[in-house]
Amino acid sequence: MYARILFAWPPEPEFSCLSDDAEEIDPTIYNALVRLDKLAEFEDSKLVVRDIPLSAEAREEFERFRRFVHDQKDALEGREREWWAKATAHVLRLAITLGLFAWAIGTRERQDPEPTAVAKTYMDSAIRLVRDYFWPHARAALRQIGLSDRHRNARRILRWVNANRKSEISLRDVRRHALGERLDEEQTKQLLDGLERAGWLRKITQPVGPKGGKPVIRWQVNPALYNTAQTAETAET
Repeated sequence: MYARILFAWPPEPEFSCLSDDAEEIDPTIYNALVRLDKLAEFEDSKLVVRDIPLSAEAREEFERFRRFVHDQKDALEGREREWWAKATAHVLRLAITLGLFAWAIGTRERQDPEPTAVAKTYMDSAIRLVRDYFWPHARAALRQIGLSDRHRNARRILRWVNANRKSEISLRDVRRHALGERLDEEQTKQLLDGLERAGWLRKITQPVGPKGGKPVIRWQVNPALYNTAQTAETAET
């Protein structure tokens, strides 16, 4: 389901004072929605399906985007790849939506005929929306749930560390408290090694005491973990 959602993580707006000028209902948007609603036709209580094709120019632009999506997907995996594979469907839906809404807004003072094709300008806009806005925001949002099962477990460890404000952790504590013993020791160690390679942890081996025994291994936590991302762009880094 998440591959079919257009995620948005915009920056928090600046503070603004209350105003009595805002209308409860924007008449321009309301009237546009009414015009769009009137496009629906029914026969015997069933919706009449109509095709609105792409113009030749829009089709050519869409084919270039399809090639771009095809070439880029091999560099992705997991949930990112699944979302990216739906990018062409998102673009098609957005292109027709933008075209119809522009028609509904523009017919306020004149009666333009209904669109019979999706123009190139709306295809260009839809591609920019998906590629330059929704895609980076989707990547940031998908990282919150994990790009794969392995990634999800790694994030579960980081959330546990963050919630408990740990400065140092052990394999035993992580396996028992963060992962609920879902994984064995070797699988847990692989996750911790991955987080170390990513820069979130640093392994330290405490020297063996005078009585001998195995060296004690701990992982120090990178303080950067406690910084909060404010936008999709900062979440990427």
